[in-house]
Amino acid sequence: MIRQGIVNFFKNLKYFFTPLGTIALGVVFGLSILIPGMIAATSTLAKDVKEVLAASAVDFPTLREGVITAVKALNWGNPLGAIRTMLSADWLKATLNAIAGTENSTQFSAAIHAFTRSLKLNLSALLSFTALGMIAGYFLTRWLIRRNMAKRTIKTFLLHALVDSLLTVALTGACAWLTALWRPSIFLSVLFSVIFFGTFSLLEAYLIHGRKRVALKEIVNFKNVMKLFATNLIILALSAVFVAAVVFLVNAIVGIFVGIAILEIAFIVIALNAEAYVKKTAEKASEHAENGETAGKIS
Repeated sequence: MIRQGIVNFFKNLKYFFTPLGTIALGVVFGLSILIPGMIAATSTLAKDVKEVLAASAVDFPTLREGVITAVKALNWGNPLGAIRTMLSADWLKATLNAIAGTENSTQFSAAIHAFTRSLKLNLSALLSFTALGMIAGYFLTRWLIRRNMAKRTIKTFLLHALVDSLLTVALTGACAWLTALWRPSIFLSVLFSVIFFGTFSLLEAYLIHGRKRVALKEIVNFKNVMKLFATNLIILALSAVFVAAVVFLVNAIVGIFVGIAILEIAFIVIALNAEAYVKKTAEKASEHAENGETAGKIS
């Protein structure tokens, strides 16, 4: 099972560009809203700032140079923190007021709040389209991988949905009940959840692919549960190594996108490993049975 699960992971990495492509498409759509929105918001902010400076001794080029200097002074060793500070209304207002020599200018405040509000809306659009790209990539990749690992009929799909819902509700309810009775049991619940997840995954896969074809005890046993857990752990570890290598060799931004694509494939393979194992075991059992019947007829 362990070898088969790892092979499944490497074989399905060929779909790497499917989730990566849908994520990139989502980012492109998001940027098509964000960039024009940022340009418009920045132009409006510059116009409002110029109006405030009209009665001031500070000209706009001087203010612009002052803002650039203030931006460079931020801690860019922590880029996300620096960007968050740079785009905050309080920092922008304090910086502009300090350079222009004004105190709590209501015009500055109104212009800056309008700018940050517009920026947040446009960033929300970018994040929303990126999230949609991730979701679309996940389901499209899952469909492609399922065709290779554990293709289903409509009947087995409906059976899986029913069984999966019942088992998930039962497991969640049991963990919640134990935690409510005794809070420290949450740690035991996590441990038992890992075991139960493996057991239920194998049982679910047996009901869909192995029933009447192979004995239940050959599928659902402690040895197979531990093998399934070890397989999934190895797949997650391999995914983490790949992502860390990309971050180290390229940069963190590329690492994020590569990581999302690889982890989507990893989680899909993990979710289907039990089905793939049971399906393959049941097919072998059927072949042996057919070969035995043929040999009996010949003799």
